[in-house]
Amino acid sequence: MANNDNKDNKDKKDSLGEAIKKIISSGSPSEISKEILTTVMGQALKAKDDITLKVSNEMIALVQKIDFVKEFSKFTESHKFKVTAEIEILKKDNPSKE
Repeated sequence: MANNDNKDNKDKKDSLGEAIKKIISSGSPSEISKEILTTVMGQALKAKDDITLKVSNEMIALVQKIDFVKEFSKFTESHKFKVTAEIEILKKDNPSKE
Protein backbone atom coordinates (compact mmCIF):
# COMPACT_ATOMS: atom_id res chain seq x y z
CA MET A 1 0.00 0.00 0.00
CA ALA A 2 2.78 2.43 0.92
CA ASN A 3 4.61 1.68 -2.31
CA ASN A 4 1.44 2.41 -4.26
CA ASP A 5 1.03 5.78 -2.51
CA ASN A 6 4.66 6.68 -3.18
CA LYS A 7 4.30 5.77 -6.86
CA ASP A 8 1.08 7.82 -7.16
CA ASN A 9 2.76 10.81 -5.50
CA LYS A 10 5.78 10.49 -7.81
CA ASP A 11 3.50 10.31 -10.87
CA LYS A 12 1.61 13.40 -9.69
CA LYS A 13 4.84 15.32 -9.09
CA ASP A 14 6.19 14.29 -12.52
CA SER A 15 3.07 15.37 -14.41
CA LEU A 16 2.80 18.59 -12.41
CA GLY A 17 6.48 19.28 -13.09
CA GLU A 18 5.93 18.72 -16.80
CA ALA A 19 2.98 21.11 -16.77
CA ILE A 20 5.00 23.79 -14.99
CA LYS A 21 7.86 23.37 -17.50
CA LYS A 22 5.38 23.84 -20.38
CA ILE A 23 3.95 26.96 -18.76
CA ILE A 24 7.41 28.47 -18.20
CA SER A 25 8.60 27.62 -21.71
CA SER A 26 5.46 28.98 -23.39
CA GLY A 27 6.61 32.55 -22.87
CA SER A 28 3.35 34.44 -22.37
CA PRO A 29 -0.02 33.69 -20.80
CA SER A 30 -1.71 33.91 -24.19
CA GLU A 31 0.32 30.93 -25.39
CA ILE A 32 -0.68 28.59 -22.56
CA SER A 33 -2.49 25.71 -24.16
CA LYS A 34 -5.73 24.10 -23.09
CA GLU A 35 -3.75 20.92 -22.36
CA ILE A 36 -1.61 22.71 -19.78
CA LEU A 37 -4.61 24.26 -18.04
CA THR A 38 -6.36 20.88 -18.04
CA THR A 39 -3.29 19.26 -16.46
CA VAL A 40 -2.99 21.92 -13.79
CA MET A 41 -6.71 21.76 -12.98
CA GLY A 42 -6.60 17.97 -12.92
CA GLN A 43 -3.72 18.00 -10.46
CA ALA A 44 -5.49 20.55 -8.27
CA LEU A 45 -8.65 18.41 -8.22
CA LYS A 46 -6.64 15.28 -7.39
CA ALA A 47 -4.91 17.11 -4.55
CA LYS A 48 -8.25 18.32 -3.23
CA ASP A 49 -9.67 14.79 -3.38
CA ASP A 50 -6.60 13.36 -1.63
CA ILE A 51 -6.85 15.91 1.17
CA THR A 52 -10.59 15.33 1.53
CA LEU A 53 -10.07 11.57 1.74
CA LYS A 54 -7.31 11.88 4.34
CA VAL A 55 -9.29 14.31 6.49
CA SER A 56 -12.38 12.09 6.26
CA ASN A 57 -10.40 9.03 7.32
CA GLU A 58 -8.90 10.92 10.26
CA MET A 59 -12.34 12.12 11.37
CA ILE A 60 -13.76 8.58 11.12
CA ALA A 61 -10.87 7.21 13.20
CA LEU A 62 -11.40 9.93 15.81
CA VAL A 63 -15.14 9.27 16.10
CA GLN A 64 -14.56 5.51 16.35
CA LYS A 65 -12.30 6.06 19.38
CA ILE A 66 -15.07 7.80 21.34
CA ASP A 67 -16.94 5.62 23.86
CA PHE A 68 -20.37 7.24 23.61
CA VAL A 69 -21.90 5.17 26.44
CA LYS A 70 -19.13 6.28 28.82
CA GLU A 71 -19.41 9.92 27.72
CA PHE A 72 -23.21 9.89 28.11
CA SER A 73 -22.83 8.32 31.56
CA LYS A 74 -20.52 11.19 32.59
CA PHE A 75 -23.06 13.67 31.21
CA THR A 76 -25.95 12.12 33.15
CA GLU A 77 -23.99 12.24 36.42
CA SER A 78 -23.81 16.02 36.30
CA HIS A 79 -27.19 16.83 34.77
CA LYS A 80 -30.79 16.53 35.85
CA PHE A 81 -33.48 15.55 33.36
CA LYS A 82 -36.99 16.96 33.39
CA VAL A 83 -39.65 15.58 31.09
CA THR A 84 -43.08 17.17 30.73
CA ALA A 85 -45.94 15.95 28.62
CA GLU A 86 -49.44 17.03 27.82
CA ILE A 87 -51.99 14.52 26.62
CA GLU A 88 -55.32 15.49 25.14
CA ILE A 89 -57.89 12.91 24.11
CA LEU A 90 -60.33 14.00 21.43
CA LYS A 91 -63.37 12.24 20.09
CA LYS A 92 -63.15 11.33 16.42
CA ASP A 93 -65.65 12.83 14.02
CA ASN A 94 -67.43 9.73 12.66
CA PRO A 95 -69.27 10.26 9.40
CA SER A 96 -72.77 8.80 9.61
CA LYS A 97 -73.17 5.49 7.78
CA GLU A 98 -76.10 5.38 5.41
